[in-house]
Amino acid sequence: MLFTNDIVALDVSSKCITAMVGVEKSNKFLSVKCEERQTYFGYSEGEWIDSENVKNVSETVLKRVLGSFKGKRKILHVSVPAEFLAVTTKKVEVEYERSKRIIDYDVDYLFQKGDDFKEADYRTISATAIAYSIDDGSWTFEDPRNFFAQKLAVNASYILCEKKYFSVFNDIASRLGFKSVQYHPTPLCEILSIFEKEERFNQQLLVDVGYLSSSVVVFKGDGVEALKSFSYGWAHIAANLYEMLEIPFEDAEELLKQIDLNLYYEENELYTTASGYDVPIAEAVEIARTSLNVLVSTVKQAAEECEFSGSSSLPVYLTGDAFEQFRGAPKYLERGLLQTVAVVSPKYPSYNKPQFSSCMSLIEVASRTSGASAGRVIYY
Repeated sequence: MLFTNDIVALDVSSKCITAMVGVEKSNKFLSVKCEERQTYFGYSEGEWIDSENVKNVSETVLKRVLGSFKGKRKILHVSVPAEFLAVTTKKVEVEYERSKRIIDYDVDYLFQKGDDFKEADYRTISATAIAYSIDDGSWTFEDPRNFFAQKLAVNASYILCEKKYFSVFNDIASRLGFKSVQYHPTPLCEILSIFEKEERFNQQLLVDVGYLSSSVVVFKGDGVEALKSFSYGWAHIAANLYEMLEIPFEDAEELLKQIDLNLYYEENELYTTASGYDVPIAEAVEIARTSLNVLVSTVKQAAEECEFSGSSSLPVYLTGDAFEQFRGAPKYLERGLLQTVAVVSPKYPSYNKPQFSSCMSLIEVASRTSGASAGRVIYY
């Protein structure tokens, strides 16, 4: 049975659409009550491959988790993948006539003041702080609320979403009886949920490798400093196996789950696929490595474009559903990037795998922003 204060979330990745209902208390996520996941055609280069398919699958999974629930449905929380987002950062400041105690209103006003974007095709959906400054002091990650100050400044991160994205889910929410829709940027949800605050004191890099799409996120404090997305992922690596080995695509995906990049295979060693194809494993591994080299070079270029200047002593963080069953891939990326790679995932039992990073981050962050704080722009 669903209750009116349960969280209803719809997570959109390039492979699956997942509807979840979560239990929360005092704006704290407690557990997943039910979920429904279904694959769909996905997106590429910021465009739906089949927009009707997106609508049909989204409505189907939501109806299944909502069941016969008849209560008032307040908010539908929907994630927004990186390919539909744009990020901009700016310094915003306000000065008062005299020193005063900083309250919630002052911080919200600071973000609202900086939200002056006039892009025709985009709308702001979140604003977060990379760092604050009080009375022209040094930049700090400490929340300024309850401090006394005459001047307050923030290095703010604004995330904007393409307006065309809203029409799909607003219509579905309306048909299913939700009063409003709250949109959450997936990259922001992941950094706020997966990483503790003290882990975000230094500039960090998170690479999310998905099925059809991947992203590189540079973050610090509570904000995304830069974001790059590109249409390359698990499916593209499997497609290379499909083309080069001339086997069915389903067999190529199966093969990708079986090979281990850490192992050495003899030239005459074969793997028999479900369809009966005998495939030389050594050749398949070489194709997979070549495909990963493309990913490595793309991640490197994206990090440069994001002006990532993090310490080489800190790892590059890796998440997403691409490598859960691709053995040896993280280590191979580590050698290609010439930097330690750490695979990260949600901290919840039963969901502590990289493939759940997107959906679990969404529902946790949604619990923090449900209720009174919900609005057009979320000030996390």
